[in-house]
Amino acid sequence: METPRSDLISVSVPSRAEYVHVLRAVTASVASRIPVSFDGIEDLRLAVDEACARLLALHSGSTTLTLTLRPLSDRLEAVVTIDAIAKDDRPPGIEETLGWRLLSALVDTVTLAEGPPGPSIHLSKRALDPTLPSS
Repeated sequence: METPRSDLISVSVPSRAEYVHVLRAVTASVASRIPVSFDGIEDLRLAVDEACARLLALHSGSTTLTLTLRPLSDRLEAVVTIDAIAKDDRPPGIEETLGWRLLSALVDTVTLAEGPPGPSIHLSKRALDPTLPSS
């Protein structure tokens, strides 16, 4: 059973590629505080990087890129949001792109959503099972 935690971390940076490293660093820091493997932490960093790249490439004219992290007892949820109006509700064929396949391989769940303040990519990575021996 999932133990709810009230921790919610939100970081906003200018929506430019040179600031994405800040969001990767915050992701790694938060992920290291829940039982996620070293490889899992690196997967999350790469997934946040790729999510930011997808949103920046698809939506020009934005000013802010926001990462919201919710550490839970069994997983880390991350939402990357850009404050831009989507050109379409969902870019056609996005699930077939190399970037989306990379995202799907790095995390357990990935979804694209549209809503205020703009489009977002939701990621989730399961924590290590505490009943299993660590390797």
